[in-house]
Amino acid sequence: MSVQTAEDTALLRARLAVTPPPAADCTVVDSCADGRNVTQRIKTPDDGRERAECHTEITCADDDTPARLYRRSAVRPACPCPVFETHDCIPDLRGLREGALVFVVSVPSRDELRALVGELRETGADVSVEWLVAGGGDRPIAELDVSEITDKQRRALELAREAGYYKTPREATLAEVAEGLGISRSAASQRLTAAETTLVRSLLEAR
Repeated sequence: MSVQTAEDTALLRARLAVTPPPAADCTVVDSCADGRNVTQRIKTPDDGRERAECHTEITCADDDTPARLYRRSAVRPACPCPVFETHDCIPDLRGLREGALVFVVSVPSRDELRALVGELRETGADVSVEWLVAGGGDRPIAELDVSEITDKQRRALELAREAGYYKTPREATLAEVAEGLGISRSAASQRLTAAETTLVRSLLEAR
């Protein structure tokens, strides 16, 4: 079985969930569990100081009344965000979800995406590729082999999508997906991770 992707090999868009390591001491993540409408800039001081600063505005959605916050902090060696500046990509920080920074990033090639994800993980960050879109048109350019996805994994993906697990912000938790499947949270996580890994590998290897 195969599925079709969209047109244009010159563009690949991916949504990444990046959980900074504790050493990053990320003030954005510490601000709230879930946030949206994020504006971020990493500024390099022009007064001789070597350490850059992260300036962020975010609307925290933890409470019934969203609060707009401004955060300013030093960029530490373990911070994952500066990694994007060293790669040929266009990152868009969309929000904060369950402690993870949610980016939609555009890259010119699969190799660049591999390198970006690899370097993000080298900082100690946990990185999950939640979806990938090849191109922006409507002409198929590649077939993705999904034959390795089991029926149980496919059912988990379908239920998670229908429940809004892959939306930003998420409309369903992993626990709710597990409940819908009638399995434990860890089992649901394993099924989704296995299926997502298969899809990502298939897309990155497609030619």
